[in-house]
Amino acid sequence: MIDRIFPAVRACTYIAATVLLAAMPVAAAFAIDPLSSPPNVCFDGGFSGSKVNAQRRIADCSEALQSHKLSPADVALARLYRGAARTKLGDTIVASVDYVEALKHYDSAIDPRNPDALELYRRAAALDALGQTDRALGDYSEAIRLDPTDPLAFLGRGVLLAGRERLYARAIDDFDKVLVLAPNNVEGLMHRGDASSQMGNFGPALADLDRAVALAPRNAEAYVYRGLANSRRNESRLAMYDYKAGLALDPDNVDALVNLAAIYSTYGEQALAIADLDAAIALRKDNPRAFYNRGYAHFALRQYDLAAADYGSAIALDPNMGLAYTNRCLIRAIIGKDLVVALADCDKALKLMPNNADVHETRAFVYLKMGEAEIAIREFNASLEIKPDQPLSLYGRGLAQVKAGRIREGAADKASALALDPAIARQFAGYGLS
Repeated sequence: MIDRIFPAVRACTYIAATVLLAAMPVAAAFAIDPLSSPPNVCFDGGFSGSKVNAQRRIADCSEALQSHKLSPADVALARLYRGAARTKLGDTIVASVDYVEALKHYDSAIDPRNPDALELYRRAAALDALGQTDRALGDYSEAIRLDPTDPLAFLGRGVLLAGRERLYARAIDDFDKVLVLAPNNVEGLMHRGDASSQMGNFGPALADLDRAVALAPRNAEAYVYRGLANSRRNESRLAMYDYKAGLALDPDNVDALVNLAAIYSTYGEQALAIADLDAAIALRKDNPRAFYNRGYAHFALRQYDLAAADYGSAIALDPNMGLAYTNRCLIRAIIGKDLVVALADCDKALKLMPNNADVHETRAFVYLKMGEAEIAIREFNASLEIKPDQPLSLYGRGLAQVKAGRIREGAADKASALALDPAIARQFAGYGLS
């Protein structure tokens, strides 16, 4: 049975805990290209990750658009940049309007017989933001073919490959090219470091991320990416330092808030976790990980109604979050009400994660609560086939064996479980099973 926050970290309590770290958003890697446009913050310089700078960019792009003095190309560019800023602030629906309008311009302006590399890159950025992955990859690749000396398209393609496709090795190839062309490109260093840490290559990852921090000590996201790498290598104290450093620079950095809260939860500091997650949700109500992690914190405090509501919010935002279905199933099973509804949640989780031992374990727990001992035994067996020697599954199967009349087999399972975790019997008793 589980209640999880990412990445997977087994807790030594009855409920297995996993801490869910926030993925860095694709929009954070949006690169600003060189321009020959009117002087205005909308068009000037790189895109900072801070909320204040995003708000200023939105205001200045809106002012530029309302002036009716921009060329069609600059109108599209202002839309593109304003969309990126709105995405950063969580206004994804409004941002999509900007991306769609920018895309209309590039679709009409780009001559397929003689395309311009920079315009292809910009259209790829709009397509990428709208989730049109295949078209975006095509445009990034064509822009690279036309101008292999410009790092922008390499960066954009790499971020897409890593963030949406999880093709980290291919992404690193692109980031390598970015850093050959622009050795001090902080975005390239951050994203290459993140991709390396995703693959478990922490030495190269930290070398890149340390360099990113050294080059841009006021860049909050550089610290957050390094915090993610430290979290993945189970260096929670170092990760906590990085997240706090990021928040000192940008108090509204949602990723830092969510990830710091995850560490607080693993340390049992649920009140601190909930405070940070409340702040993250107030800033961005479209982040399923924030709701999911707050659900975990409420669960740890046995505030089951609040936890179930948060898991429901996470599911509404991400219907494919199998762990949220599993955890909500577990809550309903523990309470002992709506067991049929609980089973429906577990069934959904099983479809999404058919080889997940914890899903089978949680389904078995529901069947045990329903008095279906034989089905519970089958589910506990399925869990133990995937992950042997789990005290929860062994003890649960022991209880089911006893209920099915197989006293000797049940006693053996319970003894094996107690040898692994002497407190397991008390934990089951606390949930009404003994």
